[in-house]
Amino acid sequence: MSNPADPSRNQNEAFKARIFDLIIQQGVEAFNDFRRSQGFSPIDLSGLDFTAKDLTGINFSVADLTGCTFDYAYMNDAVLIMADLSRASCRETDFYMANLEEADLLHCNLQEAKLAGASLMEAVLTGAQANQADFKDADLTRANLQKCQLQDADFSGAILNSTDFRDAEIEWANFEGAQHDASTRWGVKPPAFLQSHPLPE
Repeated sequence: MSNPADPSRNQNEAFKARIFDLIIQQGVEAFNDFRRSQGFSPIDLSGLDFTAKDLTGINFSVADLTGCTFDYAYMNDAVLIMADLSRASCRETDFYMANLEEADLLHCNLQEAKLAGASLMEAVLTGAQANQADFKDADLTRANLQKCQLQDADFSGAILNSTDFRDAEIEWANFEGAQHDASTRWGVKPPAFLQSHPLPE
């Protein structure tokens, strides 16, 4: 519960409530216009609940989205460059073709999330729960997936150059047609195709 003696915190919570109402009542374009008017400066939206909301095309670049809930939400074509989604819940969230370059998804819940075609270049997904997530044709160049839970995830056709899977659980993950290079670092048990055709040292 907020401390009545902390006016700055109360003001921040009131601001977040106004922004939430702007998005829900007036729509994504109204919010994006607001962001443009602010020069896309950092914005604190931490802890908000966007469960099942249609946020297609929203621009959350450099936004603090820590602890937010996006379960079952539509984030197609969303722009989340350098956004902080640490410990956010994104179960079955649709991030199709979203831009998550340099985003922080530390310990994010991405179970069954749809990230097909998304750009996750240099994104940090350390410790994320991404079982059965769809990364088909996504660009994960230089992304950090250390200690991720990736059982049954689909990386078919994905770009995995210099991607870091160290200590990740990738059992039963699909890497068919994925692009990788000598700098790609694999998980606890490297995929079967790599064991039979190892890359040169």
